[in-house]
Amino acid sequence: MTIRSQDDPVLENSCGERILSALTFIIVIVCLGLWITAFLLLKDHLFAENFSGNILTNLTCLTFFGGLVIAIFVGALAGNSLRRTFWKMLIQRKK
Repeated sequence: MTIRSQDDPVLENSCGERILSALTFIIVIVCLGLWITAFLLLKDHLFAENFSGNILTNLTCLTFFGGLVIAIFVGALAGNSLRRTFWKMLIQRKK
């Protein structure tokens, strides 16, 4: 459900529509940054004590890239729900 700025002259002159369109992307980038930071801080504590050698390398690789996929998925869901919520608030405020 998108409303074009041509349909609503009040929204045409605002940058709110552009910001809301970019919100999902911004949230995904934030989630990716949080995951990478958390992984770098915790990888030595979680894996190095229990595993060694090739198993450690494989496990860290799987965990890192699996976490990236999950971070993208969670970020997209959170961003879309925030975008919808803010969009409804913006439309109600403009009426």
